[in-house]
Amino acid sequence: MLAMTLRPFKYLFIRHHEKKWFDFIIPLIMAGVFSYLYSLLNKPFPLTANGGLIPQINSLLQMLIGFYIASLAAIATFGNQSIDEVMAGEAPTLRIKERGVVNTVPLTRRRFLCYLFGYLALLSIFLYLTGVGSMLVGLSSVEFMDYLKAAGLLTIAKSIYLFVYLFFLINLILTTLLGLYYLSVRIHESN
Repeated sequence: MLAMTLRPFKYLFIRHHEKKWFDFIIPLIMAGVFSYLYSLLNKPFPLTANGGLIPQINSLLQMLIGFYIASLAAIATFGNQSIDEVMAGEAPTLRIKERGVVNTVPLTRRRFLCYLFGYLALLSIFLYLTGVGSMLVGLSSVEFMDYLKAAGLLTIAKSIYLFVYLFFLINLILTTLLGLYYLSVRIHESN
């Protein structure tokens, strides 16, 4: 049952030579740069406090979750015939197990976009819940934060947390831009 609820993460297993840049390489580089710059700040901005980064991002995520789910519903029911054609050019592929046999299947536009927006919806929910959890932990663990600060580890711990959070956030942003490109431009092109 749990495996079914996590099925939208199958988007990460879609194969295409450009996709790894959106999913891993660019988010990794950008998260590393931003986290490193954060660690250099004399007075780092708050992450979980009121007005901090995570509460601001959570405000945006509340809206995006609905957008992703609405986009998924629209794509799943979209009536244009071209959406059910295999994607033009080098089509992305996915290994799918059907009747005990694993096949590499080229994806149609509809299937690719359904995986993409399902992934975005699920990732945004996880990021939102992570943000809520971080704010609650930040408020309730003052003693632990004081210990990290006294040991000189608070900025390092925050930078590591920020790196992981930003990796997923930047992945969400880049994948959203990819989805918007496909919905607004590419889906209407025949090749």
